[in-house]
Amino acid sequence: MQNIYLSRCNSNKDEIMASRKNLKKVIAFIVDELATEAFFASYDAKNNAEAWVDLFNKIFALNKEYVSRVNHVEPGMPAKKYFNALCDSFNADAKALHDEMVALSKPE
Repeated sequence: MQNIYLSRCNSNKDEIMASRKNLKKVIAFIVDELATEAFFASYDAKNNAEAWVDLFNKIFALNKEYVSRVNHVEPGMPAKKYFNALCDSFNADAKALHDEMVALSKPE
């Protein structure tokens, strides 16, 4: 399942990046999917509640950080290059959070 939503930011980059609004929607969608999956995984796992809270905080901080980065493009950098780098960076961070969630949900 992770490849389905992590690839969404890369699938139609030109179409998604045609507007910042669409890119922000894709980011929100992926973060919502991560949060939902983490919620159900944490519900089944009855260990290490603090680690799950930290994971949820990281997931929601991911949304805030990347929406902010969409709104404020780095000066002097071509827009297409900036948004391609932003999508790649977002995918890497989302995958890292997903991997952390999988590690937390494994039984000890």
